[in-house]
Amino acid sequence: MSIYVVGHQNPDTDSICAAITLANLRKELGEDVEAIRCGKINAETEFVLDKFGVKAPKLVERVSEGEQVFLVDHNELSQAIPGIEEAEIVGVVDHHRIGGISTGNPIYFRNEPVGCTSTIVTKLYKENNVEISDSMAGLLLSAILSDTVIFKSPTCTKEDKVIVKQLAKQLGVDIEEYGKELFQAGSVVNMLSAKELVQNDYKEYEFAGDKIAVGQIEIMGLDEVDAAKKEEILAAIKELVEAEGYRALLLMITDIMAEGTLLTYNAEAKEIVAGAFDVDAGENEVYLAGVLSRKKQIIPVLSDYFA
Repeated sequence: MSIYVVGHQNPDTDSICAAITLANLRKELGEDVEAIRCGKINAETEFVLDKFGVKAPKLVERVSEGEQVFLVDHNELSQAIPGIEEAEIVGVVDHHRIGGISTGNPIYFRNEPVGCTSTIVTKLYKENNVEISDSMAGLLLSAILSDTVIFKSPTCTKEDKVIVKQLAKQLGVDIEEYGKELFQAGSVVNMLSAKELVQNDYKEYEFAGDKIAVGQIEIMGLDEVDAAKKEEILAAIKELVEAEGYRALLLMITDIMAEGTLLTYNAEAKEIVAGAFDVDAGENEVYLAGVLSRKKQIIPVLSDYFA
């Protein structure tokens, strides 16, 4: 039976591309592995897969006892494929905080403070002296540009930039031009319902016993989200809070060009937002200048607030 390589629920481009490229590497090394996904592919990722001629991983909605799973781009069970508690985790490659995962046996665990899991995967190809094909290079390049917001994110490191330049050179790609093309392709405001927007890139966390969810959409300008769309988003947030029992649900509407985020949230989260970010929070929204990263600028602040 193949080992499944899988990213997190509500997968983004890095989650899908890291699974595909890591599975490809491990196959090249003689292992029996298969990349899968546990959620719908978003518009940006679909654009990337089409551009580089790579088939989307098989959708697997649940794993079960006896199946082996290699996690990429996450290590928190709340974000993992359903059934993960019964399956055997055999490895993790990730760039996020370590979130309480435990296993019955020693596993391969690689976690680095870089801007993207695909940066680590690229390093693994080099460390194992495995050539990166153009199609795999395209996926790795796209994932890093996406996760680092074309180097604008504070999570971006020198390593991310060096690797992107190497991959772009291999492919003959202009980094800035392709980055803009990538994000324009991924603009989902007019393609998805309000609920789908909230859950498009969406992760759950637990802080001091409270369930918190944080979603993010990245757009080229806040004018893409008009007043009517905001009302629909807030209604979707309220519905999800009631259905899932969240104490707070935050949606980051990130303006890539202005390098800031309009943070929208359920009314009950106003006090949390005001206290955590030390801002004069509105009833359902506040603008956070310079905030682009959920991982580095939202989650650590919430973690400190609830500590």
